[in-house]
This record gives sequence, C-alpha cells and structure tokens, in this order.
Amino acid sequence: MSGNRFLLSSIAFGISFGVSLVFGKGDFGKALGFGGLTFFASQVGAVVAEQTREGSLRGRTDELRYQIRSLQRKRAAAYEDLLQTATERDRVATSIAQLQGQVEQLQCRSANLWQQKEALSWNLAEPTPRRTTTQIQALDDKIKTLEREEAELNRSLSTTLAAKQRAEQHFTTTQSELNQLQAQVAEQRSHKEQVLQDITALAEQKQQLAQQVAQLQEQVQSLDQYRHELNHFIDVVEPQRQQVETGSQSLQVAIAQLQQQIGSLHKELGSLEGQILERRGQKDVLDQELYALREQRRDLEERPVRSFATPWQSALSQPSPTAYSAPYPTQEKPDPSAPVEMDCQQLSLPPEWKQFIAQLPQYEFQALRAIAREKNPAPQLKQIAEANLTMPELLVDAINERALETLGDIILEPSPDNGHTIVAAEYETAIDQMIQAFEDA
Repeated sequence: MSGNRFLLSSIAFGISFGVSLVFGKGDFGKALGFGGLTFFASQVGAVVAEQTREGSLRGRTDELRYQIRSLQRKRAAAYEDLLQTATERDRVATSIAQLQGQVEQLQCRSANLWQQKEALSWNLAEPTPRRTTTQIQALDDKIKTLEREEAELNRSLSTTLAAKQRAEQHFTTTQSELNQLQAQVAEQRSHKEQVLQDITALAEQKQQLAQQVAQLQEQVQSLDQYRHELNHFIDVVEPQRQQVETGSQSLQVAIAQLQQQIGSLHKELGSLEGQILERRGQKDVLDQELYALREQRRDLEERPVRSFATPWQSALSQPSPTAYSAPYPTQEKPDPSAPVEMDCQQLSLPPEWKQFIAQLPQYEFQALRAIAREKNPAPQLKQIAEANLTMPELLVDAINERALETLGDIILEPSPDNGHTIVAAEYETAIDQMIQAFEDA
C-alpha cells in the first residue's frame, strides 16, 4: 500500500512539475518547487485518509463488540428458556406417566367392579328360595353403590384422558419451541463465530494500519528532509538558472543571426543551382551540336573528293618515296556522352541493371568506376566533372537519379567515416561485376 501511495505521489509530482514548467515558461526551479510541494501534499493526504479509515475501523469494531454482547445476552436468555422448557417437559412427562398409572388403576378398578356386578347379577338371576328380602335389598344397594363408583371412575377416567391429551399437546408445543430455540442457538452460535472472525480480521487490519502509520510517519520525516534539501537546491540553482536564461537569450540572438545567414546561403545556393542547370542545358546543346558536326565530318570523309586542287596541292597529295605505303589512321576522341559499350547479355544481373547500364553515359560510368575502385575518388571526380562542365556533387546526383528511375533506389551514399562518396553495401557486388565485365571487354 505504501508503494502505491509513493507511486501516486510520484505521478502527482511529475504532472505538477510538467504543468509548472510549461506554464512557467521554462522556470525549472519554480516547477521543481511546485512538484515537491505536490508530492508532500499527496503524502499528507494519504496519511490523513489512512487515519480516517483507521477511525472508521475502530467504530466498526466497537459496534461489532456491542453486537457480540447483545448476542451473548440473548444466548443466555435463550439458554435459560431452554432449561425452563426442558424442566417443564420433564414435569409434563412425569405428569403423563402418573396419569397413565392412574388410568391403569382406574381401568383395573372398573374391571373389578364390572366383575362384581356380573357376579351379583348372576346371583340375583339364580332362583334361590333361601334369599330374603333384606338380602335382596342389600344386594341392590351394593349394585347401586358399584354403579355410582363406576360412574365416578368413568368421569375420572375421562378427566384423566382429557388431561393426558392436554399434556401431550403441551408436550408437542414445548418440543417445537425447544427445536426453535435450538435452531436460534445454533444460528446465534454461527453468527458469534462470524463476528469473532470479523474481530480477528479487524485486529489484523489494525496491526497492519499501525505498521503503515509508522511507515508513513517515517516517510513524512524523510519528505520533510527532502523538502529542506529541495529548498536548498532551489536556492543554489536559482543563480545558475538566471545565468542560463541570460546565455539562452544570447544564444537565441546568435541562432537568429545564423538563421539569417542560412537563408542567404539558401538563396545563393538556389541561384547557383539555377546557373548550374542553365550551364547543363548549354552543355547539352553543345553536345548535340558537336554530335551533328561529327556526323557531318564523317559524311564528308566518306564522300569522294573532287579534283579541284592546284598542281602543288596535287604534288603534296602524292606520297613521297620515303613515306609509308599506307596512311596513319586518324584516332577520334571518344564521345563522353555516348553510352557504355558493353555486352550486357553475358552479365548475370537482373533486367533493371542491364537497363541501367544501357542508359549510363561513359563519363558517369568513369565516375562510378572511380568511386568503386579508389579510396579517395574526389580528385578523379573533379577532373571528370570539369571535363564535362559540371560539378562532382551533380555528377553523383545524376548517377543516383538514373539508378532511382531504373533500379528504384540510389546506389551512392556518403561515407560515415570520412564523408567521401561510396557505393552502398547492398550494390557493391553488382557494380564490381559490371566494372569487371567492362575491363574484360
């Protein structure tokens, strides 16, 4: 839990620091102070919340204890009721047993009286001439007495049976009440066990809260110390911050000046690029004119020359005895803008590479060869560029443009070590194969 509080306080510190830094226009010290105060306030709020929770837990504990006492009192009362009910049940059972004994005695007496009555009836029915009137009267009185006793026994028997039924009903009612009381006692016992478990859990929570409060107090002390150190750090950093602000203002002025210079350089670069493009257009026109002149010269050389020369010109045209029998063949300077003469069918390269080689002029091929073979190709690139009225950078860009159109990627890139232009690593094998085929031709 303390880890969660520290995490929440850290998040509050970060948010407060970021918001203060944004709205305070880069005031690092002020933002740091607000962040520290937010961190301290969040920790204090967590401590207060834990204390409030502990107070609510104490109140809940007292309430549960009061409920336990009331349940104990109810249990004692139910136990007394149970004892009284058990006593009453025993008394009723004893009464029922006594009544059953009385009923049995009454039944025995009734049976005896019935036998005596029958015996008297039999005696009266017998014709005995020796019985006198007095004896008959005595027997009648005795019979009436027995009948009265029988009637009284029947009344007492019915009364006893009614009392037995009432006792049995009371016993049944008492038994049901006893069962209800036992169920209530069991329920109260389970409730008491649940309350005891709640009290145990609350005691454990109380111990945990006490430990957390001790930890929070230690954290509050450490936060107080951290706040004092933070205030001291702010006091120390404030002069440095002012110096940094002063230096940042001068840096902003210097950056503005550099941006102006960069803008002017961009303008100059744009004008230079325009001049280079214009010269490149002029060079293309001159190359076309030179190619047309060479075609005209070749046509003139192939046509038969008509004899309009003077005698001394004819003499000059005759070969001298010391001259060679065959004229020395004139060697024409190769056209640098002509495509590279190479048998692409013998190369084991994809079709797009063959298309790239077919479109590559000789001077661009020589530049590509110098980049691939030389460790420092800058001097040769400069010579090739000057001979073709261009610049080394534009020459490299032209090669990459052709590669991008045919291969879909550039093949030349600056070296990360010395800044020289090199061949990309994934295309070194193909370019070496192309240069080797040109050299072997």
